Amino acid sequence: MKLLPLLVVFLLTLPTITLANEISIRPFLIDTTLVPREEASQSIVLTSAYPNRTAVLYATVNEISVGIDGEIKEFIPPVMTDRTNSVTSWIEISRGRIEIPAEGSLEIPISIKIHPFAQPGEYHAFIGFTETKKRADAEAVALRGDANGVIVKVTVADERTETMRISSMVVDRFVTDSSKQQVTITVENAGEVASAPTGEIIFYNNRGFEVAALPVNTDQQTIAPAESKTFTTSIPVDSGLGRFKANANLLYGENQRASLYDSVGFFMLPLYYLYLGIALLSALLLLLFVLIRRGTHTTYAAEGGDDVQVFIRDGHDPKPQDHDIDLKK
Repeated sequence: MKLLPLLVVFLLTLPTITLANEISIRPFLIDTTLVPREEASQSIVLTSAYPNRTAVLYATVNEISVGIDGEIKEFIPPVMTDRTNSVTSWIEISRGRIEIPAEGSLEIPISIKIHPFAQPGEYHAFIGFTETKKRADAEAVALRGDANGVIVKVTVADERTETMRISSMVVDRFVTDSSKQQVTITVENAGEVASAPTGEIIFYNNRGFEVAALPVNTDQQTIAPAESKTFTTSIPVDSGLGRFKANANLLYGENQRASLYDSVGFFMLPLYYLYLGIALLSALLLLLFVLIRRGTHTTYAAEGGDDVQVFIRDGHDPKPQDHDIDLKK
């Protein structure tokens, strides 16, 4: 007697299984890549194997989440408040009664129109076809995951530009003390996507050897479009006098990584070196003055006598004086 209920259940479910196999749906997957405001047309072909009756179906469209292997994980309830990321609002298909003639085929057109402000990414929808007399029943069957249909994958390409540039990289030409031992980098976002540039500043000496490196934007500060941020870091060079170069290497971008480069040279000149240079220069100038001063005097030596300085002046007085010596006599 226990076999009778099982037999009844089997007989009742057998027609349903058979009917499901009588309708074939092609293709299994529609995969398209579009940009905001773009439109694409596709079609689904339904074929009936019923020999002597018309098949009546209803179409349903539901958003789904898909696993790595392409398997449907769950049906997502429709949300019509935000059409920028609602794939079901982008798909247009007849929601009315679909009739397929006996042993015939029917092509169902669908249209995919991407919202002008659609968010970039991948979206998945399931277009289900259920053989039933009421549309409400078809929707319930589809949400249970019992409907046959087509998976639609829509990829919204990101056409927004990611552009940043280093508008300035500043360091004092001569670094004389710790208060001036800083490098300031200003990064400007000239694109349409917010991003957080990160990287490092590498310091080289005058022989081209790396002497230190410091990270930039370790706290991941994001720069919005049309904005700029300034990052300041101390120069980790403490080797006294010398010439150095600071090279900045930053990376930015979410979809496509890009690099920013800039460099600036500077001199490390501690104050005691500066004071020593001023003192040496002063001493040199003083010595030069003394040498020039001594070069303006002429000395004559008399035989057997002391050196006498003779000063010669231009011109002479026409009237002889008592102390004049007459060389004509």
